[in-house]
Order: sequence, then structure tokens, then C-alpha cells
Amino acid sequence: MSARVRPWLPALLYMLLIFVLSSLRLVVPEIERFPLKDKGIHFVEYAILGLLCGYASHKTWPSRSLLRTAAVGALVASAWGLSDEIHQSFVPGRSAELLDLVADAIGASIGAGLSTLPYALRSDEVSATEVRS
Repeated sequence: MSARVRPWLPALLYMLLIFVLSSLRLVVPEIERFPLKDKGIHFVEYAILGLLCGYASHKTWPSRSLLRTAAVGALVASAWGLSDEIHQSFVPGRSAELLDLVADAIGASIGAGLSTLPYALRSDEVSATEVRS
């Protein structure tokens, strides 16, 4: 498997999971207890995907800035959210909602941003060491 494809494998598998779950008509009473209910679920689901896509983007293009790789991760995850909403519009018992897409995009952006933290912290440690030398 290509070194450029391998980092994307977790994100692709998670996308497959989202697709499968979106193909089902799920009734989960516990959603009523979850913060922000359905939108909260979308936020968390896509924050995880954004994190995975941000990580993969950084591993694929390590010489690019953290902001750029996070933006690519957020864009890929948000695009998957859009495709998921379109997909759900064809699934009996499911619907596409603009606010779901908004929750997806916000979650994806925050998750992708969080994916940069380990690299940013490591970069700060290196900079601090260089200053002390």
C-alpha cells in the first residue's frame, strides 16, 4: 500500500461506517439525552472525521503548513458531510437537513484543527530548544 494512501485508511473506513449508518433508518431513544440531540451527534461524528482527515492530510503533505493541511482535512470531511446529506435524501425514513450539514462542517473544522495540535506543540518544543541553545 502506498505511503500516501495509508494515512487515509482510517478516514476512509470511518467514511464507510458513516455511509452504512446513513443507509439505515435508525431510531435511538438515547439521542434525546445527548447535548443538542441530532445536531450534537452530527458535530461529534464529523469532528472525528475531521480529526482523521486532518491527520491524513498532514501525513500526506508534511511539508505544507499546519493551517493548510487542517483546511484540507476540514474540506474533505465537510464534503463527505454534504454527500452524506444528499445520500440520506434518498433513504426512506431519513432526510437531508441544512442544519445537519452546518453541524457537520463545524465539527469537521474543529476536528481538523485539533489534529494539528500534536504537530504544533512539537514545533513549539523544537523552537524553544533552539532559542535556549
